[in-house]
Amino acid sequence: MKQLFACAALAIGSLVAFSPLSAVAQVRQPAGYFVMQEVGSQNIKDVKLASPAFTGIVIRERWSSLNPAPGVYNWKFLDAQTARARRLGKAYILAIYTGNNSPLWLGVPLFKSAPLPWDSKMLSAHGQMVAMLGQRYGRDGNLVGVELSGPTRGPAGSLEMHLADGLLQHPSYRPENVALAWMQCVNQYGAAFPQCGLISDGGIAPGGKDGSITQAVFNHLYQTYPMQANVSHCALKANTQESAPHHAIVVAMARRGCRVGFEMVGPSVAGVNGEGGPVARFGGDFDSALAIANRAGASWLKIYQGDEFNAMD
Repeated sequence: MKQLFACAALAIGSLVAFSPLSAVAQVRQPAGYFVMQEVGSQNIKDVKLASPAFTGIVIRERWSSLNPAPGVYNWKFLDAQTARARRLGKAYILAIYTGNNSPLWLGVPLFKSAPLPWDSKMLSAHGQMVAMLGQRYGRDGNLVGVELSGPTRGPAGSLEMHLADGLLQHPSYRPENVALAWMQCVNQYGAAFPQCGLISDGGIAPGGKDGSITQAVFNHLYQTYPMQANVSHCALKANTQESAPHHAIVVAMARRGCRVGFEMVGPSVAGVNGEGGPVARFGGDFDSALAIANRAGASWLKIYQGDEFNAMD
């Protein structure tokens, strides 16, 4: 099995890192390969998840589905998926999609189908949701990481910090307001999940070559939660330019001692179950993309189901 080695020399499959901040505190951290599951739907069969290639699974759900009305929570999907991970002896990462996946009952102004990143009502409701999420899953020994959600965008929602097209021209836009909104959400997760990794999916904000918002949030995450912080980007491929801003900002954090990982772009095998054999991954093969991750000091990768074949080679 192909391995990842982080700058802290954590090998694939190592799920717990000791925190020197407390004699009894332990922080569970992601390490190895995590298979990506469809948002809000089980599209990974048990036989696939049970593969030794995968340390665990990324369980993804929409805020609107999890919290369909004020004070109302639907735990059915997450309960079933977390129980499945425990049954199969797998670690898991939780990811709650916000932005254009936020509940409409918030009743807040929308920009490109998502609440404004600095909307105080959205941020307050988001904090309540995160607190409930932490109460239910924060002490689960199989949970090794939570992805940081909150002031994300629409209409192409993700967990990255990319700003919606045109947001910079909004009369209320201030870069510091976006950064502070993200920091507030980082603190919400930090309070709700004190014993597992906190993962920022990064992305360059406000955009272009200007990553000042992203850097401010990364700095806050690492300085405030140094034993939990993980930073990432979601565009690893064989021809990723290692000098590109979205990659260089993550590498720079790794050099400071922060744990890092990446999401790989799309499947790299043809056919529903890989029966078509390997295909090029944006200018190269899986090994080329993996080499970039290793040079960056990655501890973990989020990969798609077809990559089981590559990870096992």
